[in-house]
Amino acid sequence: MAAGRKPNPLLEDFLDESVPLPPVVWETVPIGVNPYDVWNGYDQCVEGWVFFWYPSHQPVSGRSYGEFERAALFNDDLERILKVMHRWPLWGSATQKKHAVAIALLQMFCEVGVLCARV
Repeated sequence: MAAGRKPNPLLEDFLDESVPLPPVVWETVPIGVNPYDVWNGYDQCVEGWVFFWYPSHQPVSGRSYGEFERAALFNDDLERILKVMHRWPLWGSATQKKHAVAIALLQMFCEVGVLCARV
């Protein structure tokens, strides 16, 4: 871990390289989105290991988020999506948890990039 930064606890199984990523069902992925880029784009140098593609500022006002505020917003969005998926709290094997978080991250990426509706 870089500079004492800790990953979001919800990402624990997702970041475990011994657990395989889910197979990609390309028909469900927006055109131009590479799931592997989405899944590998986290920053170990910020609290929560928030993904590079997650906004660092408020979209309407342009106000920059602080590191911890951004980590909290990321966590809230991840929990919100997992709740919609009926996977909150996370349950199942490490593989099932990793798959649920992987799909939730794809949904979050699409929401952030306005490629799909917010759930």
